[in-house]
Amino acid sequence: EQYFAPVYEVQARVLHAEGKLMAVHMDGRLATLKELIAQTDIDIVEAVHPPPMGDLRLGEALAAWPGKSIWVGFPGSVCSPGTDEAGAFAAELLEEMGTGERLAVAMSTENLVSNDDLLAVTSVLARAELPLMADMDTRN
Repeated sequence: EQYFAPVYEVQARVLHAEGKLMAVHMDGRLATLKELIAQTDIDIVEAVHPPPMGDLRLGEALAAWPGKSIWVGFPGSVCSPGTDEAGAFAAELLEEMGTGERLAVAMSTENLVSNDDLLAVTSVLARAELPLMADMDTRN
């Protein structure tokens, strides 16, 4: 509130005056900051990691930030147990995405996620079409 918000306000004013969007990297524990983030002129909140890496569920972030886009960081830690768990997590993530129209999903592997896990995740995400529907079967 004291250190970041004033800088974000100045940066957003400059960018918006030029027709640009403002994106800010915010991963980690964001639950206690979600109301403050909502008050900023940030357009895109990038690297939001849902649990188990972060502490803010995607549905909560979407509800708290209705005018913002969210760039989801797919938590690589969910791939550790194996491809079935990685695919299941991707399906659960899709279920929380609402229509999916304000979201992008990225995965930073840093050589810790196997190609099989990446394929499991992308096979689930690739079948999704916007707008996402509540009754969409993402597990098959």
